[in-house]
Amino acid sequence: MAEQKSDCSSFAVIYYPFGGRAEPLRYAAALGGISFEDRFITQEQQKKDKAEGKRRWCGPPELVAIDKDGKDLVTIGQSSACLRYVGKLAGIYPDNKVDAALADEILDSCEDLAGVFMGAMAGKEKEEEKKEAMGELLKEGGKFRYWADKFLCRQQEAEKRGVKSGLLVGEAITIAELKFSASFGYLVNNIPPVKQLLEGDKYKPLLAIREKVEGNDKIKAFNEQFKKNLAAFKEKPENATFKYAGTAKPGAL
Repeated sequence: MAEQKSDCSSFAVIYYPFGGRAEPLRYAAALGGISFEDRFITQEQQKKDKAEGKRRWCGPPELVAIDKDGKDLVTIGQSSACLRYVGKLAGIYPDNKVDAALADEILDSCEDLAGVFMGAMAGKEKEEEKKEAMGELLKEGGKFRYWADKFLCRQQEAEKRGVKSGLLVGEAITIAELKFSASFGYLVNNIPPVKQLLEGDKYKPLLAIREKVEGNDKIKAFNEQFKKNLAAFKEKPENATFKYAGTAKPGAL
């Protein structure tokens, strides 16, 4: 795969104008200094595109690989597949096969955790029903505690292998920590009982992983630019494409 410093984007991220499932993709590119572009869509556009069969699978994010001539090459769906692609470009998807498998299981487990919440809340319209379902998830022995404990075990296992960073795979941030940070960050920022639970002493090592991700200088610099882009999109939503400079690593078939 060719590599060049230019204005050409390596890929485009199709997603809404917020972090969500696209956050790890953007962060991975920022860590690796890879050029890319955001192509923001709205909820209304997503509904229309999905109804017309334009989504590759179900919903965003989608990633469009861009070739050396700046042309769209192929669209990739499924957030974890997209993250692995960007992780390889950025050099943060481990080359070591065991470490790669350890990273992969974190990605898959984050999706399992998301499914737990979606399943628990499905069909719950009344606030009392939602509160009761959340209580079941968060109680001792509940499904969220089960998964939170599993992530904590993976972090503790890494420590026993000699990892001193407090991360899940190795000393440096990988796609695993980016996916984990986005998943747990969403829960902490949007569900107060989850935030309260994770701020307890037992789960502080998990919150420390997100703090390491968010505290990275390259990611902080990206977020500063991302906020400016969000403001520009809000002012002029007709301008939905925003480019980020970096090393271009075009795709090829």
